[in-house]
Amino acid sequence: MFWTLIAFGAVLMVLGLAVRLWPIPAERLAARPGPEGPGWHAMEGGVKLVLPNAPEDAEARLKKVALDDLRTVSPAPGTYVTRSAIWQFPDVTRVWRDGAGALHIHAHLVIGKGDLGVNRKRLERWIAEAGLDAGKS
Repeated sequence: MFWTLIAFGAVLMVLGLAVRLWPIPAERLAARPGPEGPGWHAMEGGVKLVLPNAPEDAEARLKKVALDDLRTVSPAPGTYVTRSAIWQFPDVTRVWRDGAGALHIHAHLVIGKGDLGVNRKRLERWIAEAGLDAGKS
């Protein structure tokens, strides 16, 4: 029994290290997917929020809030990678403005199929902390 627990623990450690070292595809760090309409949009593995009337400093406010999160890093401007607390699963959040000036925020997982609403909850928190109005649709 003791050796079974040791083996199980070793497997969990290897899996945790593999997830931590899993490369994030470059296209995930640069993607700007639709939809384009205002409000919240459920997407496979995440969520997208479009704010048509966001203030000029919205990106700067979101950047500050994102980087205040100890599990979030920014590998490129407008791109944030947040890792889950225990297993270190990476989630990518992209922030950009379109030609009409609307602010787009897309948060999605990298590993797996469903995020269990984690990305939306994090975006709702970031939006609130940044003092932005996202509505609740």
